[in-house]
Amino acid sequence: MNVLYLGEKNIGSLGIIRIVETSYPESNIVLKSVEECTSKILSEFYDICIIDGKKLEATPLSSFQKFLLMPNVPILILAKKEQPLHKYLNYLSNVRGMIEYESGVEFFLNAINVVQTGGYCYSWDIYALKSNNSALFNEEYCESVGLTRREMEILKMYLDGATNKEISVKLSRSQKTISAHKSNILRKIGTKRLPASSFRMESMGHQG
Repeated sequence: MNVLYLGEKNIGSLGIIRIVETSYPESNIVLKSVEECTSKILSEFYDICIIDGKKLEATPLSSFQKFLLMPNVPILILAKKEQPLHKYLNYLSNVRGMIEYESGVEFFLNAINVVQTGGYCYSWDIYALKSNNSALFNEEYCESVGLTRREMEILKMYLDGATNKEISVKLSRSQKTISAHKSNILRKIGTKRLPASSFRMESMGHQG
């Protein structure tokens, strides 16, 4: 597993790197600064990117766009609830996890496993952190109406503002297939169209 850790070379970062190296002996961990990764294109492939939230707090929004240069790399952020978590969720589209700095080692490693295999993991109720949660298309609701995992994935992309064409390209499926999925989604959730104001649907794993 190739891991990119964005932070600074201090005792805290070295401790986190040590935990990952010990738990994943075959892993390769690269430590870079946030500034370094927003000033040039990263050519290396990473299975997961772990970011020190303290470094993100002082990062200008314009720099956040640089992280989109690695859109297929899932991001796990180590943060505190008093930090601007909305900013991280709204401007880093590939965030799949955000956990408390003080999380135990077991929860931290579980978050890595979940995130790098395509899941989502948070220390907090992400919906409580959002300002635009007028409707809650969470995982529990989606399962209750019979949406498949693929349909949940497509619904999330629609709610994030993606078009049929964008979704078809990302999933390597025809637009006709995506349209069929959309029809099934609308039928199952009992509506004729999706909300105009988009928000992100998250499949959450809570610490407890």
